[in-house]
Amino acid sequence: MKARPPDGGTEEHSLPASAPEGSRRPALVAAFPTPLALPAPFGLGPVGREWLARHGAADGQVSGGHVVLTKSGGAAWIEDCGSRNGTWLDGRRLSPGARASLVDGAVLRMGRTLLVYREELSGAAEPSAPIGQLVGPFGLRAVAATLEAFARLGPRNVLVEGETGVGKELAARAVAAALGRARPYVAVNLAGIPEPVFESQLFGHVAGAFSDARHASAGVVVKHHGGTVFLDEIGELPLALQPKLLRLLENREVHPVGADRPVLVDVLLVAATNRPLDDLVREDRFRADLLARLSSARLELPPLRERAEDIFAVAVELSRRRGTQGGTGEALSAATAEVEAVERLLLEPWPTNVRGLAAALDRAAAIDAAPGLRAWAVDRVLGPAASARAGLLSAELVSQALAAASGNETQAAKRLGVTRGKLRRFLATQGN
Repeated sequence: MKARPPDGGTEEHSLPASAPEGSRRPALVAAFPTPLALPAPFGLGPVGREWLARHGAADGQVSGGHVVLTKSGGAAWIEDCGSRNGTWLDGRRLSPGARASLVDGAVLRMGRTLLVYREELSGAAEPSAPIGQLVGPFGLRAVAATLEAFARLGPRNVLVEGETGVGKELAARAVAAALGRARPYVAVNLAGIPEPVFESQLFGHVAGAFSDARHASAGVVVKHHGGTVFLDEIGELPLALQPKLLRLLENREVHPVGADRPVLVDVLLVAATNRPLDDLVREDRFRADLLARLSSARLELPPLRERAEDIFAVAVELSRRRGTQGGTGEALSAATAEVEAVERLLLEPWPTNVRGLAAALDRAAAIDAAPGLRAWAVDRVLGPAASARAGLLSAELVSQALAAASGNETQAAKRLGVTRGKLRRFLATQGN
């Protein structure tokens, strides 16, 4: 507290502390062939082959003065300088000398290099290591920071949120490892447990508790004392069953069916959902007190479409796992992949995320016996490219999407296959 001024006047109020700035900066993140973050070359004039090589991303198919990146009016712009092999932005070739808007998440192709523009990138230029089995050289850094915070704070309940197929169980295992609870570990699909046996399966029962209970059972939770219980699809849990989890979440007590007293248990509880629980609470479909006990530690996994710079690295890992699981094909690598094929992967919205990417890669491998990844096979599997990502966002496309979504920007962004942030930044450049 500040001392009172000598004249007895009012003390001066100190403003709240600002959030730490960190190392956020605009960057071109190389997604292919070599993962690497390059500083965005605003104001440097034409850049190309020599500039890429100087930053560790050599590409002989890039011209010496390939593109110019500028900033004006708070917006970023890109212009092709008449390059020999051309410049593609979000799947569309730029006309030499024509200036195009460069928004966050835009995919840029020069020669055999794919770059993703990021307005704010944090962390090192080199790719980050996987988080357990979660691969994300650049797009999972916020997840890694959250896990580091969990390790310091030691929460007992953690809520993992994310769309279908983003890897919530892999994240749950990473949470368990970060908190020293990797073993024993069990995953429980709450949507798959019939209501009549819910308590018995989770909390156990004594002998004779019901007609088929010839022997006592400790239940899933007690059997994993000292470890982690992963409660998947908690948003699907019927409202009538939700109170039965409250005692476990709050006091670490379970009450076996037919028992006289509760049993104390020491477990880390990690719940996961692909549904917005806050919305379910407002709709009276999820208990507010249950969400409150889960909300003390929340981990959100970004969808794959919001981390295009990670997609090829994820594809390589999926290919490697397919090989280790008995596949006979050669694992995917930068040397065996066509840049146009990888570009198409980066431009897809992937509504089922990593799960959808894995399925697409399997289908492409089934129709193309050649090693690696070729554009014709990817195009056959994925079909015609989405119009908005096959070309630049245009005022007409955005207007149509907003009209179809009744002005809802989140829904319009999904229709366009872009993030809401990207849509909003485009609208800002249009003066809306």
